[in-house]
Amino acid sequence: AAVESVNTFHPYFYAQRGRQNSKDPLIRSTILGYVSNFGQVPKQLFPKPHPPRSGSKKEGSTPPHPTPFFFKLDKLKTTVQPFRLTRGPVGQILCLEKEVLVLERNRVLLSPLSTCFFTWGFPDNSCAFGNYATEKIFAVCESLCDWGATLCAACPNPTTVITAGTSSPVCVWDVAVNKDKLSHMKLRQPLYGHTDSVTCLAVSEVHSLIVSGSRDLTCILWDMEELSYITQLAGHTTGVSALAINDLTGEIASCAGPLLYLWTMRGQLLTCTDTSCGPQADILCVSFTQRHEWDARNVIVTGCADGII
Repeated sequence: AAVESVNTFHPYFYAQRGRQNSKDPLIRSTILGYVSNFGQVPKQLFPKPHPPRSGSKKEGSTPPHPTPFFFKLDKLKTTVQPFRLTRGPVGQILCLEKEVLVLERNRVLLSPLSTCFFTWGFPDNSCAFGNYATEKIFAVCESLCDWGATLCAACPNPTTVITAGTSSPVCVWDVAVNKDKLSHMKLRQPLYGHTDSVTCLAVSEVHSLIVSGSRDLTCILWDMEELSYITQLAGHTTGVSALAINDLTGEIASCAGPLLYLWTMRGQLLTCTDTSCGPQADILCVSFTQRHEWDARNVIVTGCADGII
């Protein structure tokens, strides 16, 4: 059946053929090379055809993947008993495989697998590192003090923190944290390009991208590996308030006032739309759904100052 389906491999991949030619040192060396690089086909496991799958898909049957929640917005219900997870405003929500992590404003986890968070926004412009599980700060650092008030930060990986704020440069820091101990926090490089406060950041380690948005109406795309300027996302008519990068496609969403802009990872504008649904429609946060790259049902979700999503 495999031969009829043209579902066969090179003869040397089969154990039986390999044994037949094992006396010839050249052939044996060739076979071992194939096996070392590509593996070996096991002995036949099933002498009979596989039985058909039970419950073949019929018209109107349940799709293989659950329908995204935003297709049934009328079915959404709030939690029966909401629970308090933070002592202040929520700043970051991470939906992991088995749990949801919620951090206060001005806090970000160094990585989804880490219990260590980075926090900023103190009166002396310092920053700190803490343990998410114990809610305790274990290190205070004054590295940020010379760079004005920090307004936003991002952590693409456990050894890198990116900060920006009132002084306009985007700062990339090397950090070393191990077992609730901060070994160092050193400035790798400041990125100059904005002329006013940087209000939002988005980072994608997959695509090696940093995007920064500012009150000066500029939105700049940076190369995270080279730490260099790539291009400017031009055309915002007011200060940029929110950014997001789609890790599947590399597309970038930027928000200014009620306007939502969608860009390619090269900085080409795909579309711009007005999301206004009320008098206070300024967008405060934005996110992509990222089920599958090929899934046309993916959407962009925005949250506005008037409480409308």
